[in-house]
Amino acid sequence: MAHYFTDNKDLKSEEISFDCEVLGNKFTFFSDNGVFSKTHLDFGSLLLMEEFKNPDIEGLLLDLGCGIGVIGTILGKLYKREVIFTDVNPRAIFLTQKNASNNGIKFEAILTNATENVDKKFACILTNPPIRAGKKVIYNFFDEAFEKLVTNGELWFVMRRSHGVESAIKKIDELFGNYEVVKRKNGFWIVKTIKLK
Repeated sequence: MAHYFTDNKDLKSEEISFDCEVLGNKFTFFSDNGVFSKTHLDFGSLLLMEEFKNPDIEGLLLDLGCGIGVIGTILGKLYKREVIFTDVNPRAIFLTQKNASNNGIKFEAILTNATENVDKKFACILTNPPIRAGKKVIYNFFDEAFEKLVTNGELWFVMRRSHGVESAIKKIDELFGNYEVVKRKNGFWIVKTIKLK
């Protein structure tokens, strides 16, 4: 069975929209079949955005594995950051372009696997990684995030404990040499790490 971390061209399009509120601000997003959390803002992404602190350093924000672009669009709007979006799913990228444009942020949406063909460096990378794609894909996200962050740049991610967050933290600690569990709520963990050099 296909899932959102694929390019399923045969899946019928039935575009919808939904409203959500984040940090006292209301947003509307366009969505469709074949994307993550099609009908609503998922709890993990909401918790990540609520706990996020805008880094002191200047630079681009990357929404890695962006889906329909919720995280990058909202944080780009709230913190006036230019955002790069990446996803392997063409429909997700199409919807991200629509959602980011409608919210008036400066952005680029790139159809790619993780950060392949992305030649930029980032002050901050955020991801709600595609759990169904498997550990190899998720750990590749972390490897590529490390390569794409500037010195003192930050990686933030959300994951359920039941989906292996403690193993993911070990991977992060091996790569970055540091981590902080910012929040635990309803089985979701928000984790932050800094590229120190």
